[in-house]
Amino acid sequence: MTTAIQPEKILRELSELWDQLDQDQAGSGGVLRACAMTLVVTAEDDNDAEEVRRTLGVLMHDHPSRAVVLTARYGSELDARVFAECWKPFGSTQQICSEGVEILADSASLEEAARLLVPLKVPDLPLVLWCRGPQAFHLRAFDSLFPVADKIIFDSSTVPNAGAALSFLRSLRARGCRVADLHWTRLTGWREILAHLFDDDALPASSITTARVGYGGAAPSTCALYFAAWISRALPDVRMSLAGEDGPPGLHSVTLTSATCELSLTKAASSKDSPAIEVNGCGRHYRSPLPPVDEQSLMREELNILGADQVYDRVLA
Repeated sequence: MTTAIQPEKILRELSELWDQLDQDQAGSGGVLRACAMTLVVTAEDDNDAEEVRRTLGVLMHDHPSRAVVLTARYGSELDARVFAECWKPFGSTQQICSEGVEILADSASLEEAARLLVPLKVPDLPLVLWCRGPQAFHLRAFDSLFPVADKIIFDSSTVPNAGAALSFLRSLRARGCRVADLHWTRLTGWREILAHLFDDDALPASSITTARVGYGGAAPSTCALYFAAWISRALPDVRMSLAGEDGPPGLHSVTLTSATCELSLTKAASSKDSPAIEVNGCGRHYRSPLPPVDEQSLMREELNILGADQVYDRVLA
């Protein structure tokens, strides 16, 4: 169903949608309306919007929300459509449903559309803004949403300039915004493996003298810079370096050295198996699997942290 992009009309359309769902499901267990937040997602084009819808369909099972998908489409007039995502828990006859709004806007109208999203926020619930794609780091159309968002999620994995992207995130942080980066979230498995090695005394932290972070590509990506900063924060007396390696952009390896041994964590060669880290040195020789790093898993992890992520904030600083 389509409507002019006026917040009061969209809210009325949502109310009518719920009335229709109640009528349709009256004889089969009914409908339970679920909403824990407002989740605003920016999509770069129609193909991206389709991927967003698939991801939201999974995320809403654990994080039911009023989802608002804002899609940029060249030459499109401001337009909106309401929808519902419904599922039945195993063994239940009652459907659980979350609501959503899809908004189309020409790139020249994105700023106007972003301002109109503010009244669509569910009262008294957090608002999370998920800015997809590299253009989110330089497109100023969504600035009006930043102050009302309880958390703003970016993904710096494909930005051409890692330093500029980090500077932008720091500037938002300095303005009081709570920011997150899915490229930092991808490092959770790496950090857990290294922290376990410290706990296991494979290489006592106090004995480490140097650390080297290996990365692929022409310059360090944000994930390599994040990991180097995380190690430097944890081990301030260690001499840190970054080194380029053959292979695609991203974090490839971490090598820690003491007076008695050298310990390395290396990303395993790509295979049909799950991604893994090979640990070698200081009496340790094994492969440790990494957690999934698909977008759904990363977003699920970030939506579990609506408060301050103090570790990330310190690393970003």
